[in-house]
Amino acid sequence: MSSEARRRRVLLLGLGPTAESALRSLIDTFDVIGVVRGSVAHDDPVVGLAGSFDVPVFADASLSSVADLVTEAQPDCVVSSSYDRVLPAALLETCPFVNVHYSPLPRYRGRANVNWALINGEETTAVTVHTIAPGLDAGGVLVQKSLSIGPRETIGELYSRLNGVQQEVLADAVLRRINGDGGAAQDELKATYCCARTPD
Repeated sequence: MSSEARRRRVLLLGLGPTAESALRSLIDTFDVIGVVRGSVAHDDPVVGLAGSFDVPVFADASLSSVADLVTEAQPDCVVSSSYDRVLPAALLETCPFVNVHYSPLPRYRGRANVNWALINGEETTAVTVHTIAPGLDAGGVLVQKSLSIGPRETIGELYSRLNGVQQEVLADAVLRRINGDGGAAQDELKATYCCARTPD
């Protein structure tokens, strides 16, 4: 880890099951100045991990609160991993933003994409780290790493493996973005979209 990377200040937006491995990846390389978690429960593993490194946890995950945090803290990069709001274009102009998406973008943009990959019988999926641009899961691809889906793999098992991949690739992709890498453009003609699951 270089001293240059250590000085870089990163804010993590992480509400769901990918946030812990995202934080583990970032904490070894950057000065993580906060985690927007939507919870401060002591039994939350993300809250516990953040506490062990003296990283503040913010329970207010609203867009207005995130915008205030970015304005006040002025991070070198904001990283989103399981954050379910679409960030406004004006906020994206304030600093570099990076998102982690568990699908082979531009395919499977949107919600519950890991679940839909299993439901649809896909044989492979991917971890994609991309710049955030206006639009749903748009922006240049910084890294994309594919992995196979086992014939009887459960959603928990698949998330565990995807989290492991994220932990391996995220920090390097974020540093590249901070240093000006905009990633490879997505082919919009190949984009597909997922919706949130309901009981029906």
